[in-house]
Amino acid sequence: MSKPRVRALRAIEISVTDVSNASDFFADVWNLAPVASHNGVTYLRGTGAHHWITSVQPAHETGIVRIVFDAADRATLDALRAQVTAAGAREVQAITRLDTPGGGIGFGFKDPEGRNLAVVAEVADHADSADAKDTTDVEDRPRKLSHVNIHSVDGERCFAFFRDGLGFRLSDQTPVMWFIRCNSDHASIVISKNAEPTLNHIAWEMPAWEDVMRGIGRMRDHGYALGWGPGRHGAGDAVFAYFIGYESLPIEYAAEQLIVDDDNHVPAPMSRWKWPAGRLDHWGLMPRSSDDFLALKDRFGFSENGHLL
Repeated sequence: MSKPRVRALRAIEISVTDVSNASDFFADVWNLAPVASHNGVTYLRGTGAHHWITSVQPAHETGIVRIVFDAADRATLDALRAQVTAAGAREVQAITRLDTPGGGIGFGFKDPEGRNLAVVAEVADHADSADAKDTTDVEDRPRKLSHVNIHSVDGERCFAFFRDGLGFRLSDQTPVMWFIRCNSDHASIVISKNAEPTLNHIAWEMPAWEDVMRGIGRMRDHGYALGWGPGRHGAGDAVFAYFIGYESLPIEYAAEQLIVDDDNHVPAPMSRWKWPAGRLDHWGLMPRSSDDFLALKDRFGFSENGHLL
């Protein structure tokens, strides 16, 4: 019998100091579509079916409230709640009905390093979904969240929690990073070694590499700096562009992430990603992240109380 597992990375909840301007940024610049405003929180969707994939809410400082995962049904939620508890989760909630747009049921908890996570099911997702290949009015809009890259003081322990508690599997690994998956996407969570359990960056998936390039142009038009890219990664093979976004959030457009065989994928040897001197990706257009982008790695943490759904 297979281990119960989450089936997707569903949403990221972000705290900001100015919700109105942040909402405008994610809608007009980042190119998500507003879905609802509820209790002072703005919810936005991509072109995929998930009811919303990003929310912004008011706070005294910018940071991450919660990472939200999707489960198939109530029975899976019950099993996952027991698993995360056994794996060391803290402050695990009872399964409750959600009052966020799209509804559904779910539970929140903290992982062993204090990050706020949640698993939800039975959300009323959208019947319509489209990308740039199908419909011109959604050209270069993100489809969904691609991945969240989190910093961990103990990467092995962090990976073990996601593996044992939520059913993630290892796709690839470097001496300082773990690329882990919950479905056929190469990675929905990336774990990076760091002195503090902070955010590295948030990535949204674009339909194709050309949509990433259009996104670079749109961000540049609005005065947002390119932090690294464009380029193509080794692990996961995705095309990427990183930015210093609204309120300096480290954000990424990604496309063409590797789709893996969930049962037979074997992590690639590190020798596959050895670059010529001064290069950190396949293309080498921008040799490294900007100093301003690198300075963000310890800046954004997780809300103390964000696990409460």
